[in-house]
Amino acid sequence: MADFSIISDVSNAILKLLREQICPELIQSPEAIQMISPSDKNADYQLGLYLYDIQELREYKQLDLIRLEKGIGKYPPKPLNLYYALFINSKAQMMSDAENEQRILGRAMQVLMDNSILNDNTGEWEEENPSITSLPLSFEDKTKIWSVLSLPYQLAVYFSVAPVMLSS
Repeated sequence: MADFSIISDVSNAILKLLREQICPELIQSPEAIQMISPSDKNADYQLGLYLYDIQELREYKQLDLIRLEKGIGKYPPKPLNLYYALFINSKAQMMSDAENEQRILGRAMQVLMDNSILNDNTGEWEEENPSITSLPLSFEDKTKIWSVLSLPYQLAVYFSVAPVMLSS
C-alpha cells in the first residue's frame, strides 16, 4: 500500500517519464527538467514540473474502517487528485526561441497523452494506477494560478493525476 511519500513518488514518476522521453532530442540534459516552483529564482532548468494543488476525490470516499487482524480497524486510503503545471523557464540561458519552447511543450503533451496511465513498476500502487488527464482550464483560471505566484501569465500545460491513494 502507498505510504506518505506517494505524492512525491507520483511527481518523481512523471519527472522520470519526461526526462526519458524528451532528452536528448529537445532538451540535452535530464537535469534541465526539474520539479520546481515557477517562482524559484534558479535558472538552471528549461522545463519545470509544478504541483500547485492537492484535492480529495470525494466520489471515492469510504467512511468505514478496514478490519485488520485481532479486531483492529484502520481507515481506508484517501484518494487524492494532484494538479500540475508544466512550464518553460523563461529565464533559462539555454532556451533559444519561442518556436523551440513550443516544440518542448508539444512533446511534453505528447508524452503525457501516450503514458496516461502511470505505473510505478513496484506494485506499491496496488489499489489503482493513477491516470493523467489534461485540464480544460479557462484563461482566467490559468491567470489566477500565476497571479498567486506574483508572476505574469505564462504558457503552460495543465494536467491532473488521480486517483493517488494515500494510506492512513
